[in-house]
Amino acid sequence: MKFSFEFEVDQANKLLICEAYGEVSEVVDLEHMLKTIVKIAGKNQVKNIVLDVTAFKILFTNVEIANLMITFQENDWLGDLKIAKIINPEFNIHNVIQGLAESLSLPIKNFENRSEAMLWLLFDKVQAEHK
Repeated sequence: MKFSFEFEVDQANKLLICEAYGEVSEVVDLEHMLKTIVKIAGKNQVKNIVLDVTAFKILFTNVEIANLMITFQENDWLGDLKIAKIINPEFNIHNVIQGLAESLSLPIKNFENRSEAMLWLLFDKVQAEHK
């Protein structure tokens, strides 16, 4: 387990922009990182989070991911936050996460670039809706 994340607050757009790097092999480490991001958003009074995970690998099972997502939903850890994940489409685990988020009504969506993520966060629009 070697990973890190950086963040910056975009006060003009009321966004928290995070970038995660490396890999995580224990679900508790991912949980800790996500809780920290939620706390940083709260401290900075922002409701929208851009989470760039293009250079971040998750190395545990789909069951562990599902249990973490269920815990987030049951404990309402996200509250009224929205998370737009910028993903590397080669990592299938992110599609699993988005599918679970949809089934649990968690406001987490995958995007392949920052501009699409920002559109969804700021205007609740998805590029495909405009075609």
